[in-house]
Amino acid sequence: MKLSPMSLIAFVGLLPNLAHSADTDTLMSLRDAIAPQECSLSEDIESQPFGSGTLYQIPCRATIADMLYVMILETETGLTPLFFPLFSTSLEADPDTGGAPFQMQTGRIGVTPIISSPDIRADVRTISTRERIAPGVADGHFSTSYQVNGFGPELLDAYVDIQGQDRMWIWPIIMPPKDLHQEIGLSHDLGVFRPLETPQITMMDPKTIATHLDLDFPSVEEGHPYIDIKIEQEGNSLAANVISAGWADDSVAGEVFRVLMEKHGDLWRVTGLGVLTICGRGDKRLTDGRCP
Repeated sequence: MKLSPMSLIAFVGLLPNLAHSADTDTLMSLRDAIAPQECSLSEDIESQPFGSGTLYQIPCRATIADMLYVMILETETGLTPLFFPLFSTSLEADPDTGGAPFQMQTGRIGVTPIISSPDIRADVRTISTRERIAPGVADGHFSTSYQVNGFGPELLDAYVDIQGQDRMWIWPIIMPPKDLHQEIGLSHDLGVFRPLETPQITMMDPKTIATHLDLDFPSVEEGHPYIDIKIEQEGNSLAANVISAGWADDSVAGEVFRVLMEKHGDLWRVTGLGVLTICGRGDKRLTDGRCP
């Protein structure tokens, strides 16, 4: 019988407070309850400190390229199996070429208790996995990272690396620049933007405004950074939104600058500057303060 996550919570609640002393039989029994008829290995169980508890890495089965595990966290309240969010995905050849490069198709997010070759960072309570794409389909890997909080693993990022192609991001979903521009709007005042000190900037071509701002463009980090500009002119006045987004930070996804300019002779002079922060989580995607 396959147990649901809710029925497993009841099952785990019956386990005693083991105070970091779970024995092999107990862990194996819980593994088989979590993933019935899916695990066959009986190799040694690995354990390590994780937050205020102990994380057990229990072998499940081997594939051609990976070793699959079940993860169980032991704390003062007992044993808790970890269920990991998982996208349903498929790779399809680009219809325009009939072959590589590939396109990623994604479906709903489910959960799985079985993960591939986990890489554990106990200091920040994260678990990352790297799974080879099925041989013969493409030469590459699926990679995911999770943060374990009081409610279990939370999906931080997911992407696909295929040899010879740019990284394909599955999560977080990167909102296209057009969507952000529509949400922010463009007016010839700072509006909801947090005012900044007006810089002494003049330029011949207002389209170069991004080169005059102190933009954070973390290209050396993981993520999908981009800079996008929208400009609107009314007579000798000009307003611009400059978006720097797609950052890999879990909390802050980027910034939007509102720049106001006026034309004097052949030069454009900045007359106002404001900023909004793009949040990667929380109820508000845009804020003039701090992200949660």
